[in-house]
Amino acid sequence: MDRKTVVFEDSVGLNNDIPPTLQTDPATDMSEPSKSKSLSPSSKHVDELEQLEETHFIENQKELVALQRLDDKCAQLQQEGRYTEALECMEKGLVLRQHFFGADSDEVWTSCRTVGEMCNLLAMTYLQQEEFRVVLELLKKAEILTERHPAGRAVTLNNLACYYRRQGNLHKALTYLTEALKIESRLDNLPNKADTHLNMCAVLSQLGKHQSALGHAQSALINLHEELQLGRVENGSSPTRKGFNGKNGDKIDPMIKLDRVAVLGIAYHNVGVEQEFLKCWDLSLKSYKKGKEITSTYLGESHGIVITLQNSLQSAKRNMASKIRTAGTRGDGISLPSINSSRGGKSAIKSLVNQKMKAKKVIRAKDESPTKLPLAYSNNGSSSTCL
Repeated sequence: MDRKTVVFEDSVGLNNDIPPTLQTDPATDMSEPSKSKSLSPSSKHVDELEQLEETHFIENQKELVALQRLDDKCAQLQQEGRYTEALECMEKGLVLRQHFFGADSDEVWTSCRTVGEMCNLLAMTYLQQEEFRVVLELLKKAEILTERHPAGRAVTLNNLACYYRRQGNLHKALTYLTEALKIESRLDNLPNKADTHLNMCAVLSQLGKHQSALGHAQSALINLHEELQLGRVENGSSPTRKGFNGKNGDKIDPMIKLDRVAVLGIAYHNVGVEQEFLKCWDLSLKSYKKGKEITSTYLGESHGIVITLQNSLQSAKRNMASKIRTAGTRGDGISLPSINSSRGGKSAIKSLVNQKMKAKKVIRAKDESPTKLPLAYSNNGSSSTCL
């Protein structure tokens, strides 16, 4: 060690025999090889990162292109009415979005909402075809997909209620509708709130709870009138109750949603049916008549709900006339004829009591409507009747 120190001292100041090539700065001589060794792996690592980033970018672009193609194909299938195939495309797109954006991203949850809407639409289509296994599968899928979409969840619960009602499980249907109403009560500016009340009315009516059913039918009426604002003139002035029959110079707003006018007709029909069950004959006639007037103005005389309301009105009139002839008593909610004691006396009162006793012997089947028409209509979340 001491010898090396002496040698280095000689090389700096004393030994002139050392070749010039060897008279280099030791510090420089030691650092250059080290520097070359450290730079080479670093440059290689940077190149590898750049290649990985480029590969990842290309893969992402391919996924985006594939996703765009799926979305375009899905839109085309929906335009062609091929909804089952469209749902398959939408589900593939959802998987790609989960991979591309992350499972908890806004893009994924927006896609979940859209796929859930398609599941609900298809479920109601299959319900009309009585494909019950497929219906339940689609609705259970929609229930999962609408986890973060309360409005969509309420629609799904409505449709599940329709399914279980068709299966004859009224109490389970009632449970789903109760939950749907709770969700909707927490949401502002929610369209189609009336539909849940109509579905609830139909189930309660079948359970024989006609007073509660009437309350929900009336709630549906209120919501629908607020939603449609029928009677407004085109310049946006305040609503008026004139003009439903096209008189008084009022104009029909071309922006009125005719399918919702049909739902309004269902609500009037349901109110009338429940009023008949509760023996409010005069009120039921008014409900049928009002519903018929409004719906015929917007939908025309040949529309199904207009015909139903007209038939209900005529049947209720015949039913009321028959009860006046055969009963004529306070117990049936019909005004009594005035009794003059000087003419009829006790015999007239006794005769009326006997008529009442005979009338009470007419027993209606539990599920029979007073007008012999179908029971209260219900309406699912997709604005189509669910009978």
